[in-house]
Amino acid sequence: MTSREVLTAIFRDKSCPERMGVFEWFWQDTPKEWERQGLPPGVDIPEHFDLDVREIKESMFRTTGDPVEDVVVEEDEETVVKLNGWGARHREWKDKPGTPEHLGFELTNEEVWRAKYRDRLLGVDRRRFPDWDGLVRNYAAAESSARFRVFQQMLVVEIMRRAMGDIVFCESMILHPRWIHDFCGVVTDMIIAHLDLAIREVGRPDGIWAYDDMGYTKAPFFSPAMYREFIFPCHRRLAGFCHDHGLPLILHACGRIRPFLAHLAEAGLDALHSIEAKAGQDVAEFAAAVAAMGRKMAFAGNIDVRAFESNDPAALKAEIVPKLRAVREGRIPYLFMSDHSIPKTVRLATYERALEIFRANHGYF
Repeated sequence: MTSREVLTAIFRDKSCPERMGVFEWFWQDTPKEWERQGLPPGVDIPEHFDLDVREIKESMFRTTGDPVEDVVVEEDEETVVKLNGWGARHREWKDKPGTPEHLGFELTNEEVWRAKYRDRLLGVDRRRFPDWDGLVRNYAAAESSARFRVFQQMLVVEIMRRAMGDIVFCESMILHPRWIHDFCGVVTDMIIAHLDLAIREVGRPDGIWAYDDMGYTKAPFFSPAMYREFIFPCHRRLAGFCHDHGLPLILHACGRIRPFLAHLAEAGLDALHSIEAKAGQDVAEFAAAVAAMGRKMAFAGNIDVRAFESNDPAALKAEIVPKLRAVREGRIPYLFMSDHSIPKTVRLATYERALEIFRANHGYF
């Protein structure tokens, strides 16, 4: 079976084909470090490691109120401060990945939302695609591959964090629910409209991979009741849109999101990533819980990145083999990945060893 056939069976059909899938994300500085360890410079990562997913570059469009590039407004030797299309300022590292520091936000109340940003999100605006021609080229290149092709996009929680910040959006769920309902509804309309444009005019991918981090390692950002009221309708609408196009919806959600699992399954998500082991979560337990609800879902991730970072072959094997055994025995549709992106502290030889362990244990039969 080709990669596309394997992952279509796993994500769309929620079945177990001849083998599990495999994919990975890497922090931006990891390939450069690995080049010093022998990785060919500028290599195509999915091709080199024979991974099953092809991310279609330029498919992630701008979801800011004003669809413009971030502007650097301040910098020093190590960091830059950027102003985004919501009027929010964030500090980022120049030469290494990390969570941006929130410095200030313009969008702090419903009055600013309605006066300055809401109308800009209505309808289709092609400026939201930074490089439409590049998207067309990348789709054409991916179409000739046998890998599973995905469009990518951030969803409402990620967008609120960038637009108004964690404190404002969490407090406003309680203090200003009308605003948050309206924000989430308008933004979801915008996301669907632009995904529809890309599908109609560029081409149909094999799936949509979306992003909505919703938890710390010990607890979610907000309660299950808040998820149900504000976020669930957005996820359900997007899942319905994807299913209307015959596409599975894969959701990446970092942190402890176990309290949301029943709602995520009801929303119609086809696959869930990353099931962070660091947050006390386990793929077999998630799968059993979803099955007990009478629903089907595929899963990706849950391999503790700390085992990779140990660079200890024994620790790596001890983390990977039992989980693959549980996936096989539980007949869980599954994509092998770490529970977070691979940092540069993981040696190239360690990742290659992880793939060897996986491929020695990846069969369902």
